[in-house]
Amino acid sequence: MTKKNLRDRETRAEIAGGRASVYDLLVGVFGCLPDEAFLTRIEGEGVQSFLDSCSAIEGRGFKPGVDHIHHYRSLMKGRPRHEILEELSVDRTGILRGTGHRDLRPPYEGLYKSRKNSGDILLEIKRSYRKAGLMPDDSINESPDFLCLELDFMKQLCLRERDEWLSQKATQETVAHQEAFFREHLGSWVGRFCREAAKHARTDFFRGFALILDAFIAKETTFLRDLLEST
Repeated sequence: MTKKNLRDRETRAEIAGGRASVYDLLVGVFGCLPDEAFLTRIEGEGVQSFLDSCSAIEGRGFKPGVDHIHHYRSLMKGRPRHEILEELSVDRTGILRGTGHRDLRPPYEGLYKSRKNSGDILLEIKRSYRKAGLMPDDSINESPDFLCLELDFMKQLCLRERDEWLSQKATQETVAHQEAFFREHLGSWVGRFCREAAKHARTDFFRGFALILDAFIAKETTFLRDLLEST
């Protein structure tokens, strides 16, 4: 293998790893009940670095989302920790359970695919997981079509792709799994949830991350199509 090819594989591995990190962060934001560790994480350098990166990305949603989160982080200073935790917990529950607003549906794919039987959707998703030989995080005790399980599945596929680039293995099958799952499942409904969540979120924190998730999903749609064609 030439040095150029090696550098190309290392670059592609870095991109796959970066995408995995984004999926992991989004799982943490929406999937974890806010606690002290949650607050420490969102105040830390990792989230700040993520927000800085998002600010530099062109496309709808990234900059407004970052601005909302920065605003919320600034309001956290000096406030009692228990007050912030309660505020975020209430907002997260409202968003994930769809309470209080008729047009805010919980983030389950089956609730956004009205033309299909929800049982059929669950079977399709489970088949996708089995076909890839990966199962989402079993610590998330939810239906297979839950937002964070689908995000976690994409994270695992990105990590597999990264490892394949680094070990000089073929990546076509893993990339195909990503593109198909994203096109048929995650990417086909999450944008609608994000727009509903951003509209009804009580805090700028969750409003901002809903906007960023929406923007990221839009970017992934194009990225995965191009990636599939180039591998």
